[in-house]
Amino acid sequence: MTRFAADSVPAKALRLFLAAIIALSIAELLGFHNTYWAAMPVFVIAQPLREDMVVRGILRVIGTLAGAGIGLLALIYLGNPVAIGLAVGVTAAIGTGLAYRIGTTYSYGFTLMAFSCGVVVMPSLGLGANDIALALERIWCTLIGVACITLVSWSFTPSRHGPIPPRPMPPSTQQLILRMAFAATACTIGTAATGLTMNFAIMSGALAMTVFSAVIGSMTDPRPIIRWLVPGVIMGVCAAVVYRSIIDSLGLNQPQIYILAILFVAAGALLRAHPKTAAPALDCNMCFLLAGEAGAVGHSFELTALGACGMVCGTLLVAGPLHFIASLRDRERTQAAS
Repeated sequence: MTRFAADSVPAKALRLFLAAIIALSIAELLGFHNTYWAAMPVFVIAQPLREDMVVRGILRVIGTLAGAGIGLLALIYLGNPVAIGLAVGVTAAIGTGLAYRIGTTYSYGFTLMAFSCGVVVMPSLGLGANDIALALERIWCTLIGVACITLVSWSFTPSRHGPIPPRPMPPSTQQLILRMAFAATACTIGTAATGLTMNFAIMSGALAMTVFSAVIGSMTDPRPIIRWLVPGVIMGVCAAVVYRSIIDSLGLNQPQIYILAILFVAAGALLRAHPKTAAPALDCNMCFLLAGEAGAVGHSFELTALGACGMVCGTLLVAGPLHFIASLRDRERTQAAS
């Protein structure tokens, strides 16, 4: 295969599709309930350069292990949702702060630690899921997804010539404090509200707040990403609602649900591979897999729709304040220059 062919949109989409479907299939064969978790790393780990792909894969596993471990300990040893929320908030603040301070591809592990804690904790608090099984399943699915995209893409991904680029801007103490404070507040409130209300929409919104406060908060300048964040999330949850409506209206069984998921994953892979849609397609794919519980029996159409609304609201609650916080850096630099 020539470099041109390997870099073409259909070739990239095919690699993403194959890696995601293989990951889903392995998780299904192993009997996991949340098989979609195995496909989620595929769309994030895939990178233009081989070294970046390897680094992100390794750090995703390490960060997931750390965050899931902290979340599991919080569920076992802390007695109420508020205390667990504080543990999640502190973990998110530390992970987000360290990731922002590093500011390069090596920060990715701390970003994963920051939100993996909440991702493991909230389904247990909001749905009464088995906390130990949930944590172990997420770790195994992460390993599966990372391995699949690495093996599928390795031969077609060029190597880097030279060192990893340095941080584009020096870290700001003001930004560090504000981002850590925001992550701690958003994650603490979201986790505590999930445990106190056990409401599906609130849990979905809290998950979005936890993930995006860490991901966006750790970026040197997240404003270009925020531009595509809300459209991508809306696209993803709408796809999830359509996916679940088809399942419920046709009464599909498990093999049919899996086949339907393959069609949606193929569309998501094509969107992610195309340069014009790649930016919103990342969040679109993540939110579709999570909200739609792709490949799994999952929840009903009604609960999926409620969760979709909560996820959009949680995203909006994070995107606006973090955009404002990031814009303060411009004022800080202007004042320093004058």
